[in-house]
Amino acid sequence: MSTAEAFPNSGIMGECVRTHDWAATPLGPTETWPQSLRTALSIMLSSAFPTYLAWGPELTSFYNDAYIPIMGDKPSGLGRPFPEVWSEVWDTIGPITHRAMQGEASYFEDLPLTLMRHGHPEATWFSFSYSPIRDETGGVGGVLCTVHETTERVRAEAALRESENKLAAILEQLPVGVGLVDPEGNIVLSNQILQQYALDKVPSRDPVQSERWRGYTPDGQRLSPSDYPSARALRGETVVPGIDFLVTLPDGQEIWTRVSAAPFRNTAQEGLGAAFVVQVVEREKRTEQELRESRARLQAAIDLVGLSPYTWNPATGALDWDAQLKAMWGLAPDAHVDHEVWLSGIHPEDRAQVDAALAHCVDPAGDGLYALEYRVIGIGDGIERWVSTQGRTTFEHGRPVAFMGAVLDITTRKRAEAALRESEERFRQFAENSSSTLWIMDFETMNLEYLSPAFEAIWGETVESTLGDPSRWSRFVHPDDRERARGALERVRLGDISTEEFRIIRQDGVVRWIRNTFFPIRDAQGRIRRAGGVAQDITRHDGRFVYVVDADEPSRQDLTRGLRDAGYDVRAFPSGKAFLEAAPELAAGCVVLDIRQIEAGELTIPRELKARRLGLPVIVLGDPKGDVTFGVRVMKAGVVDFLPVPYAPDELLAALASAAADISQADEQGQESNRARGRITEMPVREREVLEGLLAGQTNKQIGRVIGISPRTVETHRAHVMQRLGARTVPELVRIAALAGVQARPPVSRDERADKP
Repeated sequence: MSTAEAFPNSGIMGECVRTHDWAATPLGPTETWPQSLRTALSIMLSSAFPTYLAWGPELTSFYNDAYIPIMGDKPSGLGRPFPEVWSEVWDTIGPITHRAMQGEASYFEDLPLTLMRHGHPEATWFSFSYSPIRDETGGVGGVLCTVHETTERVRAEAALRESENKLAAILEQLPVGVGLVDPEGNIVLSNQILQQYALDKVPSRDPVQSERWRGYTPDGQRLSPSDYPSARALRGETVVPGIDFLVTLPDGQEIWTRVSAAPFRNTAQEGLGAAFVVQVVEREKRTEQELRESRARLQAAIDLVGLSPYTWNPATGALDWDAQLKAMWGLAPDAHVDHEVWLSGIHPEDRAQVDAALAHCVDPAGDGLYALEYRVIGIGDGIERWVSTQGRTTFEHGRPVAFMGAVLDITTRKRAEAALRESEERFRQFAENSSSTLWIMDFETMNLEYLSPAFEAIWGETVESTLGDPSRWSRFVHPDDRERARGALERVRLGDISTEEFRIIRQDGVVRWIRNTFFPIRDAQGRIRRAGGVAQDITRHDGRFVYVVDADEPSRQDLTRGLRDAGYDVRAFPSGKAFLEAAPELAAGCVVLDIRQIEAGELTIPRELKARRLGLPVIVLGDPKGDVTFGVRVMKAGVVDFLPVPYAPDELLAALASAAADISQADEQGQESNRARGRITEMPVREREVLEGLLAGQTNKQIGRVIGISPRTVETHRAHVMQRLGARTVPELVRIAALAGVQARPPVSRDERADKP
């Protein structure tokens, strides 16, 4: 068949094939071409899919009309060697072509290639397959490449990912929980704040979540899920300001939030999606009085995002504020604002930094940026608020001509930061003044990250020598008690809180008993990363602790020195306030209070100790100044002794000895009570029932009838109870049970118990 007769209806490239001078190519005249080439060429030219054919050892090129756009403005590749046509990417496609000529087919999806087809390097992506074509000998005569350029799709997907990443980054900067919802109510994008609520679907579309998210109207009526903000937004409504929800968090805690929502549509073909914002309003909802006093501030805080854009004319001082921004300055929505009004609301202590920032942003030599946080005192309401503002000045011919910025009310965050600092300071003071050791351990490294100062007095080691050493702390634990202590830590890993008592052996050979409460510390994702604990020295003391409270430093030092010389373990406090903050954690001991200085708090300490039921006897030192009733008032305040100044040292030591004896007696009773309580707790149910019967004054026969056993069995259990508590008589048994806090209960039979729900 001649070239003119071949490949009918094969388009532009078919005509090119028919008119090409093939005799000048390695393939020779078309009359000599093998049928396999003619067949492959016919299939390729008739295909609507971009296709390329390379034939023979020289890989002579053919391609169809659909392939022409891929060539761009390259010279025609027809009849030219494949490596020459696509020389710029031959390093990549050459090996693939070679494998095809060896009989191996290949497929690639979105393969990146840099092409020269429009006069410059161009990043492109292709999905294609290389298939070997067999000739009449059974060998591979050529390669058929079907091609689909995916450059536009790959670029669009990359742009979409970049857009989504930018949106996600923006959402993470917001101080509220933000989520995007598809038409079915699935949350497709959210920031970390919203993720803490463990939502996969909006509550209006999830019956389980709708029970955790309970919405209410302003007058307190429960909302139907169909009226939730997300449901309304998916119907096309914008819900601003938001609706209040009482939310049950995954850990069971309940908090108040405020939810706003707005609809959006990506394309005309898609259904409505929604954006929604969740803000915590716990304090406002829990305290109605505070809500009424700060209504204007809360109105500004409940906007969808909370940012107020504004403009300023540096030449005229004119300002354009919205109602939300005016409210931050304590102004009515229709109030006039200008440069002077703005300045008049700034807190006097912050005026200097605001002036400096303003001068910087209008300086043509600078960057024109304006960013700072400062306080505002409301012009109309006198309320102090914190605002965060950022903006930029526009310059023309070296002169500031315009300014655009935005303001966010950050009062809640600032108060939270102040509360956190205050909390941390309270923790520091508590830790530094506590007689118990507070500690924190990293589970990954098993290093102690924190030890309170009390550690050194109890363990006899410095904090610095122990921190960072994962084995040093555990080596102190008595060998017989180590397994129990390790077990407590393992339970903490699982989320349990446990208390264990164990012994430690100090470097100086002293053995101390420790009661340690172990508890888990979770990170922001709720994972247990650390363990914390409070270790209390419960080694029995004999009243040798003395706590000196004296506001006069020379007097305090003299008193401390004298008592230590007498063999007491002394801890001194410069004021009554400092002592009372530490009192709950102090070991049993006696308080020596010098009330001659007003900072000592006069008689506040004994009254407070009595009110709190803290068993720390108080000896007061003071000057009655001739008032004969002074000592009586002191004793009525709850002190155990009063020594008028001046006093003899022996008088103070005698008073301390008497108080120490009372402490020792109370300590013995306390230990006996703890032992009895522990033994009763360990009793089997049947023995506990017999004990309750004995405390109620019942006979063996009566007890047996109530609990459904024989009198002889009751007698056996009774003997076990007496032996377990170390009682020889029933009256002694009653005394021991009373120490443990166990009292007689009205007798209840087994049938009556079974009837109770």
